Amino acid sequence: MKLFLASVALCLSAMAGLAQDAVTRTELSRHPLSGVAGMEVVKSKMVLLKGAKIPFHTHPGDEHAIVVEGGLMALPNGEIVEFADGTPLFFPERDVHGGLTAQSDTPIVVYTTHIVRAGEPMTVLAE
Repeated sequence: MKLFLASVALCLSAMAGLAQDAVTRTELSRHPLSGVAGMEVVKSKMVLLKGAKIPFHTHPGDEHAIVVEGGLMALPNGEIVEFADGTPLFFPERDVHGGLTAQSDTPIVVYTTHIVRAGEPMTVLAE
């Protein structure tokens, strides 16, 4: 339980770099990965309000995501890109990703599935 709470605290501290109250990440489930010792599957829902910033970061395993309610995001160079409803995303283990800022007036909703090494911090800032 202490390890779980430490992981949650680390995720929340990583999110502190995001625009305050502009992003929420709700963990929906966490279970061991069948047949693979030391790995777990974590499912979450992330909601980004206008101005939410996702810092550059990595994870100790793969991240699979689906954009449920899309919107506009600004890249670090200022270019605006659309993340359409239904857009699948994949970030391999330790691949640096993020650096985006939500630009839409309506919330952007993304469901994520992480397949990660148990006991390691869920998110590691790369900035």
